[in-house]
Amino acid sequence: MQIFEFQDTEEQILLCLNYDFSSDCEANREVAFKQLGPARDAKRFWAYNTLYTGLRILVAYEGTSPVGQLEYLPIEHAPRPVTGEGLTFINCINVAPGARGRRVGSGLLRECETKAREYTDGLAVIAQPDSPFMPARFFTAHDFQPVASEDGDWLMVKTWDDVPLPAFLPRAYAPVVPTEAGKAVVDCFWCNQCPFNALTHERLKKVAQELGEAVTVREVNTDDRVTLEKWGIANGLFIDGQPLASRFPGEKEIRRKLESVLAVGM
Repeated sequence: MQIFEFQDTEEQILLCLNYDFSSDCEANREVAFKQLGPARDAKRFWAYNTLYTGLRILVAYEGTSPVGQLEYLPIEHAPRPVTGEGLTFINCINVAPGARGRRVGSGLLRECETKAREYTDGLAVIAQPDSPFMPARFFTAHDFQPVASEDGDWLMVKTWDDVPLPAFLPRAYAPVVPTEAGKAVVDCFWCNQCPFNALTHERLKKVAQELGEAVTVREVNTDDRVTLEKWGIANGLFIDGQPLASRFPGEKEIRRKLESVLAVGM
């Protein structure tokens, strides 16, 4: 396995789509990207505008095939609701299904730590204790320790020098609940760092347009760090103030939930 560092690469997005690199060609890539729609370009535009902050992407290869990716940057510019200093923040890590169990993730994390030691005093990440996405057990196995929790997420660190512990940003979200029967208000927070969050935003807009004036959508793009700090939320859908359980809900789930809420109010 070899690991290379990039500032922007479409292989990262393809890995997140579980793309089959064994039959890689331009046509197959375009078919894979089509499912993301505008979210593909939104992700790449976010990456381009974040390069100056120190955003980097590690991609692991077995032969010529990408098998895993890890994205990181200084915590001061993290696209997540955290605050801290002197740490490298891991935005995401993903290993291709066919390569799992071969320590690809461990290799990526080790390479990230090697690079982070050059200019920061530790690593930080937001992990989930009960999810295959960014699983806390993976980071625990690599000597990360939880330092805070919020809404089921763990903020975890691994440090090699004295550094202030990071913390979750305070949340300043105040939902607006409709007073008129048969109406719903949806608050959509999304950061284009993750194309699937951008895709959720696109799905919501489509469903809301179908349901018409019964649904009011408040859109908050958190690409800008100032906006993120203002709200204390990076990503999420809230219907009448209640969050959807799914991290990346599909159109059917969004429509079903909204129709259920609208039906109750009628």
